[in-house]
Amino acid sequence: MSLGLVATRATIEPFLVSSLILLALLAQVPAGFPVPLAPGTWWDYRESWTERLGGIDSITDAETRFEVRGSVDSPFLYQSGGDDPVAAPVETGEGWIRLGPWTGEDPLPVPLEVGRSGPSSEAGPGWQVEAMEEVTVPAGRFRALRCAFRTHRMESVLWIAPGVGVVREAHGPPGLRPDLERVLLAWSGGEEQPERDASKPE
Repeated sequence: MSLGLVATRATIEPFLVSSLILLALLAQVPAGFPVPLAPGTWWDYRESWTERLGGIDSITDAETRFEVRGSVDSPFLYQSGGDDPVAAPVETGEGWIRLGPWTGEDPLPVPLEVGRSGPSSEAGPGWQVEAMEEVTVPAGRFRALRCAFRTHRMESVLWIAPGVGVVREAHGPPGLRPDLERVLLAWSGGEEQPERDASKPE
């Protein structure tokens, strides 16, 4: 009888541990959020910085990686490479999530749906989910939510593909080439694969 109990415990305990980890992850990341935030998930980007020198734009390119580190119940985003790497915790509240390197101090609304907006702040009206659109970057073609934080002096735009994460971002003054632009080169951890452009060889 005791052997049967040990076998049952050995079978059930891994399931219980996995269930607790999953519950902790779900408690941290709001339901309906399309960016995978499991530790070990990463995104590689080409990062382009624009410096305006009189009437000429000088552009510097580099590669940078964003990676989810920490634990399931306390993830943070770590950036390596690029011109100005940063790290910041993933912070959540009722109806919002803040992804420091991507969103700055202002949180995105959750769930991420067209027409929703994040909380207003001193800097402006908050992040707005403006549209779902197709975006093509070196990693492929994606259907992505365009999320924007706009003021009359500056705008930040993120294109977030469900199951993949941020596939493109741009920051800078309205109507000019962005001061900073990142486009996705490769990623891991996402469930959705990009729609491939049939005109490009694999």
